Amino acid sequence: FGTETSTLWESPKNVGVHVLGEARQWVQQLAPAGGCNLLKAFKHVLAVKELNSLVIIIRSCPDQSLEILADYAQQCMLGRRLLVHAVTYDCGSPAATVKKLAEVVSGRYHCYSSKGEVGDTIPCFLSKPRKHEGPLIIQTPHCLARTSTEWLKTNGLKAKKLNLYQVLAPNAFSPVEEFVPILQKTVSSTLHEKAMMQFEWHDGTVKNIHVDLPILYKYQKLLAKMVRIYEKRINWLAVASRRIWGSVCERRVVILVDISVPNSTCIIHIQHSLRLLLEEQMSDKDCFNIIAFGSHIMPWQMELVPSQPENLQKAWRWVLRLQCNGSRNFMSALRRAVEVDFKEKDKHKSQGIYLLTTGIPDQETHTISAYVAEACRGFNLQLHVCLFSVMEDADSCGIIPARYATPTETAIAFKEIVQAANGRFHWFGEAGIFESDDITVLVSEMEKAKNYSQKYSIKKLKLELPRLMFGPSCTHQKKIVESLHKKVSAKYCTIFPSVEINGVVRHLQVQSKELEIYIEQMEKVLLRYLQRIQWLLSGSRRLFGTILEANVCVLIDTSGSMDPYLPHITKELTSLIWEQLRKNEVRFNLLRFAENTESWKEHLVEATDKTCHDAVQWVSKFHAHGNTCILMALQKALSFQGVEALYILTDGKPDTSCNLILKEIERLRKQQDIKIHTISFSCVDREANEFLKKLASQTGGRYHCSFGDMDGQLAAHRMLTEGFDDEDDPVFPYFEGDDLKKLTEEVAKARGFLKQAKSLR
Repeated sequence: FGTETSTLWESPKNVGVHVLGEARQWVQQLAPAGGCNLLKAFKHVLAVKELNSLVIIIRSCPDQSLEILADYAQQCMLGRRLLVHAVTYDCGSPAATVKKLAEVVSGRYHCYSSKGEVGDTIPCFLSKPRKHEGPLIIQTPHCLARTSTEWLKTNGLKAKKLNLYQVLAPNAFSPVEEFVPILQKTVSSTLHEKAMMQFEWHDGTVKNIHVDLPILYKYQKLLAKMVRIYEKRINWLAVASRRIWGSVCERRVVILVDISVPNSTCIIHIQHSLRLLLEEQMSDKDCFNIIAFGSHIMPWQMELVPSQPENLQKAWRWVLRLQCNGSRNFMSALRRAVEVDFKEKDKHKSQGIYLLTTGIPDQETHTISAYVAEACRGFNLQLHVCLFSVMEDADSCGIIPARYATPTETAIAFKEIVQAANGRFHWFGEAGIFESDDITVLVSEMEKAKNYSQKYSIKKLKLELPRLMFGPSCTHQKKIVESLHKKVSAKYCTIFPSVEINGVVRHLQVQSKELEIYIEQMEKVLLRYLQRIQWLLSGSRRLFGTILEANVCVLIDTSGSMDPYLPHITKELTSLIWEQLRKNEVRFNLLRFAENTESWKEHLVEATDKTCHDAVQWVSKFHAHGNTCILMALQKALSFQGVEALYILTDGKPDTSCNLILKEIERLRKQQDIKIHTISFSCVDREANEFLKKLASQTGGRYHCSFGDMDGQLAAHRMLTEGFDDEDDPVFPYFEGDDLKKLTEEVAKARGFLKQAKSLR
């Protein structure tokens, strides 16, 4: 494929000598043409239902964005097992799109270079952008650069007087309590339930408020408008040079550039980042300087110079001559900027240092933090960090840095430094922005995320059918007429259509357009529910559920009754370690129990590649024997420092009294609030399952049972492929686990409402 697609055969062929020869001949005739229309190729190939694997070979960046490609691929692959293998060759930064696409569709990614480099990460040598060495095309910023914190001072909800308490304040009244002499007692004011309602104020007091519905409706529309404005600013911050540097706001600026040896693989990208900054954000500054550093520092000028076009062009020509050397002597560059460029920092306002780096500095974090805190205290000077994660493996190109830290550890270190300097932290990579203080402030101004079932339940989404159909005072009333001695309907009852819902006859007050919109929205909600059910029934979540906490201990029953299932448990536990614990960087420990207990470590450990490999090795040595001493295992797991939750998998009743265990756990939890999530595996004992449910409920945890997972997958798949027309077929099996039970109940409710709505058409 290029701009157009071309196929050898319309359907797959069985492999044979003749078929391979025909394919070889077709490949040899291929010639480059047009763009890279991957979406069109997707549309063509995903229509072929016989395929079970797809190999994508690509060099240039796809014409479509990652969001469009991923959304289309996910929709076409719902309920279909299709292995996607993406390969890039001699590909620079566009490979990030292909790699991310492979991750989204749960596929594999591979990259190849004609120079002989083969790997599964993005190639680290980037090709030069067009006109890379040409003169700068300097732009004048159209608006005043401000941090998001400053911007929200004039555009935040409070500044726009859209805080909920600000809106309600004119109609809020404190309850009155006065002494009435004639009654000889103190009397409190009362309120009429239709006129006012009680509302807890931000200071903890209770006020009587009158709710004006038109004002409240207008308030909701204004809130929606503000959310769109915040989203627009987030999108603005995520493009052009702001994607790399954030918003450069100060008038006097020094740029620190990391050119240590590990960056030799991405020097083109660093130069291009500086080019974008000089072109787009520096022309309106008062003065600037650039300091490059490796083991030694290399300042462009001996002091700050005006941000005139000729100086910007000279700075760019100097940047093009930069070569990587040495380690990351960040402290020397920082001291040079503070003590030379900003030696008169007390005489000026709006001064900033911007650091562009790819890794941990040579110096210790606490040393740098102490220095910047002292240097910036009492002055209008901030240090901002732009961390560029250029690759996943620090030594993937054969270069080992002076100090090693994982990307997450590096980010934590720089956040500590930035906090000491009252600056901003910006972390980005090939795939986009990972973390940005400017964006985080905006997101926190918007609605906070809630628990899935609370946020997306039919009730919370206000998609209950009766809510849509019936207005106020619409009950179909029959009143007794004394002269006739019987109940008679009002005359208006013959005008409006009536329906019976939940045993009550009510007048229908809904337009056909509203009904169509409701059906469309309900089908979207059902689609989300089914996608989540499929997700919960896939991977390690099928057996263990979803790991939510950041510090956990997993307890595995290895008593004699588990012997037939131990190989399967070991396999699933390995999947859990890599798929959930490692991926989400959860601090964890493992503990097996039978007649005695044995823990993998004596404390929680970070989920690194090394520790996960070690954990998998330990798990592989499990053998089943003895009884089920759950209480002893729980007591040991609860003793681990910093643990937030326990996940316990077992196949039966404990050896000791269930009530004794529940009482002992309640006593231990008074000292520390720890959730216990229970997992029932192949357990048919009703009493044992009830005990596990009580244990989870008592500690605020969740009960999980993998029974019915295959039937659940099939039911979800059939609904997605056959539609929601039949309320009774297919049906989900009865899930006892809390997460799946809640979801399937919501699905049943949604299907019922959908059927009713369609019948009313």
